[in-house]
Amino acid sequence: MIEKHIIVTGVVQAVGFRPFCAKLASRWDLGGSVSNTSEGVKLVLQGHRDTIDNYIRDLYISKPDLAEIHTLEVLEEFDCEKKGPFVIGPTVKGTGQRVLLPPDIATCSKCVQEMDDLGDRRYRYPFINCTDCGPRFSIVKGLPYDRPQTTMESFPMCPQCAAEYGDQEDRRFHAQPNGCPDCGPRIWSHKEGSEDLYDQEGLEKCRQGLRSGEIWAIKGLGGFHLACDPKSHRALELLREAKRRPHKPFALMVENLDAAASIACLEEGEKRLLESPRRPIVLCPIRGEISPLIAPNQDRVGIMLPYTPLHRLIMEGMVALVMTSGNLADSPLISENQEALSKLGKIVDGFLLHDRDIHMKIDDSLVAPWGDRSVIMRRARGYVPNPVHTSCKMPQILAAGGEMKSTFSLTRDNLIFPSQYLGDGKEIATLEYYKKTLKHFMRLYEIVPKAIIHDFHPLYMTTKVAKEVAGEDIPSMAVQHHHAHLAACLAEHQRNEPTIGVILDGTGYGTDGTIWGGEFLLGDLSGFSRVGHLMTCPLPGGDRSVKEPWRYSLSLLVRALGEDKALARARELWPGREKTIELILKTLEEAPVTSSCGRLFDGVWGLLAIGETVTYDGQGAGELEAKSGGSWEDIPMEIVGSGKDFIVDWRPFIRWLAEERPSVERGSSSFHLSLSRAITESCLRVKEAHGIDTVALSGGVWQNCRLLDKTVTDLEERGFSVLTHERTSPNDESISIGQAAIGGWRWKKEEA
Repeated sequence: MIEKHIIVTGVVQAVGFRPFCAKLASRWDLGGSVSNTSEGVKLVLQGHRDTIDNYIRDLYISKPDLAEIHTLEVLEEFDCEKKGPFVIGPTVKGTGQRVLLPPDIATCSKCVQEMDDLGDRRYRYPFINCTDCGPRFSIVKGLPYDRPQTTMESFPMCPQCAAEYGDQEDRRFHAQPNGCPDCGPRIWSHKEGSEDLYDQEGLEKCRQGLRSGEIWAIKGLGGFHLACDPKSHRALELLREAKRRPHKPFALMVENLDAAASIACLEEGEKRLLESPRRPIVLCPIRGEISPLIAPNQDRVGIMLPYTPLHRLIMEGMVALVMTSGNLADSPLISENQEALSKLGKIVDGFLLHDRDIHMKIDDSLVAPWGDRSVIMRRARGYVPNPVHTSCKMPQILAAGGEMKSTFSLTRDNLIFPSQYLGDGKEIATLEYYKKTLKHFMRLYEIVPKAIIHDFHPLYMTTKVAKEVAGEDIPSMAVQHHHAHLAACLAEHQRNEPTIGVILDGTGYGTDGTIWGGEFLLGDLSGFSRVGHLMTCPLPGGDRSVKEPWRYSLSLLVRALGEDKALARARELWPGREKTIELILKTLEEAPVTSSCGRLFDGVWGLLAIGETVTYDGQGAGELEAKSGGSWEDIPMEIVGSGKDFIVDWRPFIRWLAEERPSVERGSSSFHLSLSRAITESCLRVKEAHGIDTVALSGGVWQNCRLLDKTVTDLEERGFSVLTHERTSPNDESISIGQAAIGGWRWKKEEA
């Protein structure tokens, strides 16, 4: 008989791993113990060698669904005369921190059954949870994961809950958020001029208000939602006006899959994502009619199922509710009661509050199905804080990320920890959120950065804040924006060999001082060369063209047709803007130039007369994609140059648009096809010149599932191996991941 001491690392706390270990020991008749430590879960196993080997095998095979075992290391082994009982030991705080915290997880089926059981003591309890589900990331203040380290520390367990918590045969054994109506958090309604109502009365007050067309602020898992009836035209108009959000789509929460199917077309991909424990918002094709105020000019609508017990109670018999982030314009999500009462009081008719604090606010994730895969549009609840694994060990680094869709990443060993989506880094409130979240991650994982990696752009505020928090005196290094995109895709796939990077986005500061965004790179983590790009074009008014894409449409016309013909067509397209058009033409050559694919999408959107100005990022491109489901024509774009230095000339397509004047559907569909074929032809030229047949697709444009599907299919048919983002977003949220991977590789090289 032997005694073996083992340390297990990975996502092995807050997922029912210790109770699983105890039950598995009972199955194999082993003695010993299991305990949480800062380094991971420590196992002491006493028994015969063959039995212990079987136990370790089953540890991998039968582990809880939410658990991830990264390493299993035997610390020591020696003979023992007899085995004792197997126990769950106390948590041990060590000197290192290797524990990984799981994301917040949707209510499991067993908890749903209990809350629906009239005879159960947690009948209709809004905070029911167990070791398989419930809050994690949003309530944790520190690691190791124990109740005193969460916002549940202020709720002492009643004798019944404490008995469950201490019974290793119980589903709530060591479930840190455990509670019940007698000892756990409570909900209450608050409405001006009415008394506060608690528990079921408060819940019903909220439901009555929503049914009557009111707008309510509801405190959820990671922050507040603003909710209303999607059939109430008045409520939708008021909500859009209050949030200063005239066109950006709202998400819908639906009661169940049947309710979702009454609104949207659900294939297996949509159903799988909707019912997954992560419960993201899923973009689904619209079926039937919904209010045009929900998803203006879109062919898909964001749908999610209830992911907390409270949401499930609210949704009973409701079919669907608008559930949009509880914030104003571009400000971060609101998560505290007093802040909500102060900032949302003039917007909403009532509040549904609770007293479980949210330590780390986090928005809903947004995902688009794509065949048997998916594209993450916003990585947040359900996905964060899961790390990205890399192929090499790295020092502790802080990657500051981009700006508009800001995140940061921290590294430790062979792991990159990307933050949740934080928002627009030009906003003061977002920068405060960025700072607070960064400090939380550094404290959580005990990471002290030895270097800062940041964007090549000299004025990003996220870079400034990152240096403030980590220290101005530590080494820093700038990484070009699109190289970071390429590196992020490579890091996600644990690759580091020369790869063709097709990096398409809206804006990135180029090494030549111009605005990049339609790039063909050849590189790896060590560096890159720019082998091709979309033809550049002036951006009249700089950032003003981003808000008013018709200006860039005009610039495209001038490049494609010449000034006289462009002026004639512009007067037809924008008859009320003659003076501005003439002024732009006089100063066009002085405007900054860009190769941006995002701006090209905006320009085509304007030329098809879908719109002139936008009110949210990606509106033009999103509406263009929504219109692209019709018949198309292949209008070849010209590839000028060799595979070592070429330009994708989009002028033939712009001339066709101006002269043919196709319908919106035909023009949009043809643009997607023509661009996709130009990308494939460009990659073939690079392959011919350099012998590289692996392509990485990154940048916000690749959130366009129609372009993505067509391009990947074409490339694979031509013999390319194609890497896409699968666990992270292709947009600027991934910039920090790429920065971290590049910084880690360079640092290790310098140390070697």
